Amino acid sequence: MASSSSSSFPFDPNQFKISQRQSWDSVAPGWKTWWEPIEKGAQALSSRLVQLAEIKPGYRVLDIATGIGEPAMTAAKIVGSSGHIIATDISARMLAIAKERAAALGLQDITEFKESDAENIDFPDSFFDAALCRWGLMLLPNLDAALSKIHTSIISGRRFAAAVWSTPHKVPIISLASNIISEQLKTPMPQKGIPNPFSLADANKLEISLIKAGFRDVRSETIAVRFEFTSGEDYSRYCQAVSTAPRIALSKETEERKEEIWKRIAEAAVQNYGVGNGLVRMDNESICVVGTRP
Repeated sequence: MASSSSSSFPFDPNQFKISQRQSWDSVAPGWKTWWEPIEKGAQALSSRLVQLAEIKPGYRVLDIATGIGEPAMTAAKIVGSSGHIIATDISARMLAIAKERAAALGLQDITEFKESDAENIDFPDSFFDAALCRWGLMLLPNLDAALSKIHTSIISGRRFAAAVWSTPHKVPIISLASNIISEQLKTPMPQKGIPNPFSLADANKLEISLIKAGFRDVRSETIAVRFEFTSGEDYSRYCQAVSTAPRIALSKETEERKEEIWKRIAEAAVQNYGVGNGLVRMDNESICVVGTRP
């Protein structure tokens, strides 16, 4: 996602959140189109987060930055009709897709969706039996505030489990296209301090943040997340659909130049991750962290 901040101006967290909301709203149709391959690849991670949080039937669970509804849906299948899931996200349009998916899965009575940014969730102390967050923490401008809120919302002795992306070279689903675009346009390095998909790629930093928020027995592990595409062009279309960053980066280029760059990205996907018959298979590393509220 792009931020309106630049090297000439100090980072404005409120403006960043506005930009994030607009960005996610704008790509929501793309996520609706691509949700099946995304969630097929990410299901093992969603299931692992539910395991780490030790979610059981009847639990009341919070899912932060749920996007199109995961790991909320996975958790809902575990808690059952006696449990309840509250899933929050900054984007109303992403939540609308999540609601549709919940209804299609028959989980609409178990899942509740609320528009909220993660740093301003407002629930009573000790309200939830568990909390989850998949690929959201690294995009928060004030991680400490969010973790503190999550910590107080969980019952003593219960867990919070989250996942973030590892370092760029271990996450080709994002870095392959972004690296090629940066190389082709000779764009400067992103401004330091601005949240991005790799902001929490250091597992130690992530663990320390949870400990600082009051969590105990904090530990992390890595898990492989595999995404498959029928062709390099398929990967290229996916990138164009689910992220505004390429669109913004290429906005001043001619249509011919854009087409050339996207062709390079498609070719690189096959060259580096092709497994035959045009199929592209990308293994990506995600970091899972879990902590318990004392």
